[in-house]
Amino acid sequence: MSSRSPSAPDAPDAPPLGMSDVKVRAQRSIIALLLRTVGSLGLRVVSSLTLSHLLFPGDYGVFAIVAFTSAMGAFLGDLGLSASLVRQQHEPTQDEITSAFWSHQAFTVFIVGAIVLLAPWLSSTYELGPSGAAMVGTMAIGLFFHSLRVIPVMMLERQLRFPTLARIELIESVAQTAGSILLASMHFGAWSLIGGGLVRGAVGMVLFWAAAGWRPQGTFRWDIVKRLLSFGIWFQLTGIIPAALQGWIPLVVGRMEGKDGVGLVNWATALASVPLAVSSVLTRVAYPAYSRMQEDSAALADYLRTSIRRVSAVLCLAIPFGVIALPPFIPVVFGERWSLASTLVQWFTIEASMLAVQGLLASQQNASGHARERMYVAITGSLLRFGLGVVAVMHWGIVGVGVSATAVTLTELWFTARLVSRRNPHLSRLEFEVMEPFLTVGALLALAVGCSRLAMGQDGLLVQALVAAGLLTALVLAREATKRGLSLLGELRALVQHLRARRAPP
Repeated sequence: MSSRSPSAPDAPDAPPLGMSDVKVRAQRSIIALLLRTVGSLGLRVVSSLTLSHLLFPGDYGVFAIVAFTSAMGAFLGDLGLSASLVRQQHEPTQDEITSAFWSHQAFTVFIVGAIVLLAPWLSSTYELGPSGAAMVGTMAIGLFFHSLRVIPVMMLERQLRFPTLARIELIESVAQTAGSILLASMHFGAWSLIGGGLVRGAVGMVLFWAAAGWRPQGTFRWDIVKRLLSFGIWFQLTGIIPAALQGWIPLVVGRMEGKDGVGLVNWATALASVPLAVSSVLTRVAYPAYSRMQEDSAALADYLRTSIRRVSAVLCLAIPFGVIALPPFIPVVFGERWSLASTLVQWFTIEASMLAVQGLLASQQNASGHARERMYVAITGSLLRFGLGVVAVMHWGIVGVGVSATAVTLTELWFTARLVSRRNPHLSRLEFEVMEPFLTVGALLALAVGCSRLAMGQDGLLVQALVAAGLLTALVLAREATKRGLSLLGELRALVQHLRARRAPP
């Protein structure tokens, strides 16, 4: 029979994690999630290559609009209760977990009902066609797959059982890819993307419940819900408000460029999210790990700095060459119908590399209890994206979405780093360390691309890309030789040595 604390008589049986346990589990979790990410990226390549020949930009446009309403419902149905449970120092009691679980279901029932009632209006407003209302309603009902898995996932994340999460998520990806391709081959159009997402949700829900081994056992208590909301509401608003403001893309782009324009933006966003898929591994582990390390500010600062340096080095060495390769790569691999999105994918890829580091900083803000501060930064950035984005689309078409988003993200990255550095005396000059590699390598990328276009004139895209890649290589090596700022190659060598040491026998 297990012993339980008198202050938490209903606490689940889980051994407390010490500082060394947190670091070891965090490192193991990163490796497991990286392996899962490699597998998921492989599946994404298969899916993108296949679906890009079976579907059209208009299909992606309809799905983007429908998925937006579903994403908003998922945010509203959570309210940050699970994040509060992950962050708290003591193990969650059965009453806390059960109260959060039933709150999720109640919120979701309300949200789903509202979306289903509004489905005809949303379909008419966004001109989704005769099946638009059915698509919106179907995606709304699928929100239950999300709400029912939140607590099992929270329990696995709190104990840093990310290897288990990684295996389940890889199975989810396989199910989604197979479902989407099957439906697309049967000419279901946008429904194939919706169906694939629903298959993923159903498979994941069953597997997460089986892995967590939890069932509602405690008592629902309003006082617990209110306490969890005191932090959770600010945490969740950080995602809800930017997500809501992000709705300007289907609205404005749809009005100015049509559903095909929305489809190109949505497709470009998905293709450019590869850097985020890799970096999200660190970000996902960072929040529960940082939450457990708040009492040791020096160790936390060292862990955060190391994470940022290594992520920045890998991204700043890889992303610029990927950006150069995109214009000749996209039409050859995905088809000419997607070539109009090439420049947009370039901008989104650059922005994604900065968002990767910003995710680590945002995790520290939330873990340290400053979710309200994070929310204010996120809202300000979203408002700037909306205002500048509308003006940019009017002048440059869909490319304006990428230009404005990249400019705002760069500013937000600097401001977030400054706020985090002021909260911890061991993080002085963090904003300089964060910004320097992105600004210098970004300038070198612009110089290499500009010179290649001037030198090659009307030559093909492939020749321009090869010349630009050669110039960029020379410029990056010259930067390394100056020994100023972050040594990208030095950090890469340190990362490789760390991984080899981890794999070496004791």
